[in-house]
Amino acid sequence: MDQSGIIATVDGQGKDWINELPDCILSHIVSLLRIKDAVETSMVSRQWRYLWKTSPNLEFDIPNIFGSKYAKLIEKHEEKDRLPFLVDRFDRQCFVRRVNELLELCSGNKVESLRVAFFFDVESTAILDKWIRFAIAKGAQVLDLHLLKSTHWDHAEFYVFPHWILSELNNASALKHLSLHRCVLKPPTDFNRLAQLTTLRLIKVFIDPGFLEHLFSICVLLEGLTLIKCRVRLSYLIIGPSLHLRDLKVLECDELLKIEIDAVNLSSFEYDGIIFDISCMRTPQLVRFFFRGFSGICGLPYAFTLLALCPSLETLHLQSFTELENIPETVPTFSNLKHVSLDLFNSDFDLGSVVSFLKAAPLLEELVLTTRAYSYQGEMRNLSGFSHNHLRKVKMQGFQGKRLEIELAICILKFATKLEVMVIDPLGKHYHGCGRWTNYDCSYYQEGNEDENEDVDSEEGREDENEGEDEGMDEEGTQHENEEDDEVEEGSEHENENKDENEDDDEGVEARELSEEEDEDKNEDEPCIFHWERRGREVVQQKLKEVKTDAQVIIL
Repeated sequence: MDQSGIIATVDGQGKDWINELPDCILSHIVSLLRIKDAVETSMVSRQWRYLWKTSPNLEFDIPNIFGSKYAKLIEKHEEKDRLPFLVDRFDRQCFVRRVNELLELCSGNKVESLRVAFFFDVESTAILDKWIRFAIAKGAQVLDLHLLKSTHWDHAEFYVFPHWILSELNNASALKHLSLHRCVLKPPTDFNRLAQLTTLRLIKVFIDPGFLEHLFSICVLLEGLTLIKCRVRLSYLIIGPSLHLRDLKVLECDELLKIEIDAVNLSSFEYDGIIFDISCMRTPQLVRFFFRGFSGICGLPYAFTLLALCPSLETLHLQSFTELENIPETVPTFSNLKHVSLDLFNSDFDLGSVVSFLKAAPLLEELVLTTRAYSYQGEMRNLSGFSHNHLRKVKMQGFQGKRLEIELAICILKFATKLEVMVIDPLGKHYHGCGRWTNYDCSYYQEGNEDENEDVDSEEGREDENEGEDEGMDEEGTQHENEEDDEVEEGSEHENENKDENEDDDEGVEARELSEEEDEDKNEDEPCIFHWERRGREVVQQKLKEVKTDAQVIIL
């Protein structure tokens, strides 16, 4: 390690200031490094030789065990929920051996966190139990198991979280944050070793229904609860009563048909599901709400009914997929609403209904409108005498240049008297909940959209669109069929380029080569926006120039 940057001159003599720091500070610095990097610091000096062994944060994942050069590859697959496709790339036995060696060398008396992210299942039960016992015995407060093996849902293949270890060890009461991915969680209903838990995050977990029903009597201090794609074997879930719960996410748990929420201090709620019904929603402090629904109860009207019960709401994100679903003409007034995102993916949506919503949010400051449907209907509402005096920023993404989209943009420019900037983006990004985003990689603009008769059958529009787009491009939200193979091989190219610079051991990693024909990422987006750049941007710009406004209009 180069120390040239940490050597200073005092009174004409060189002094190594960093080695003057006490060991507790040096240990903290080393704990911020990846494990492989931390081990290499032992070569700096004798004082540094054993610092890494006392690190309180144990993170065992592919970049830490096989080398940081794989971090980019893992990140790309994780963003698209495709990590299982790498299962044959990294050797499990090599991973286990290296982790065991590291644990044997760890000499610290305290472990604050343990994170394991690898391709494990029920066959690795004894190994994972051993690692968890090691961490809990040393007082770990954070436990994160991100287990991956395949994309199949088979209860018999999932690792069963060893709750009994918490009962056997005195230090188990220190656990405050538990995150499980692809596990089975089934402690008894009278389990009392999670009383200090403040955060529970469960992804693709089989949850015992009895445990879930008694969750808030077992975890009385719970502040954050996340359930994503979980199997719960319950149709009716009661959240609360709780005085501590502040963050709730229930995403793609399709077995749930009804939810009751009693959390007077809840400030953020995200929901994504097929059927949505809340019999009771006692959340007077809710300031942020994300809703995504597909069928069952009519999503948008029902969502607005719920929102009327949230007087403190400031940030709202609604996604609509149901056909013929529109914003009601009469909606409650949202006196505190400041930030709104509307994602309108259903065909024949009445874009004019967006104006009705804006009238109901007099203090709204920012609007993000995503339109990705093939056709729209309706007309702009009568705005005689109406003005919005707080709206300052508007972004319209997924913009296709359709007549009604342009009319809505013109309408907003006219009545938003304090508008500072409007951004028109043919692409954009899509939110999936829990901080997960997907970037749009194609534009739906076609030449003539701006003059299109909105009564034209949407199927005909779709056929024309497919003819105009580059052959081989999939529909919205999908990638090329072999994308996962391309990404793995791109990672190999990245590895080869840095081989001389990175001395990481490749034992346990399958090597792959990248052919020139498969290196397509650099130009894959260019054909998708060709029509927009050739004509669409200029046409939309000319139409918006006709509006007298002080706002800056940016057309990407």
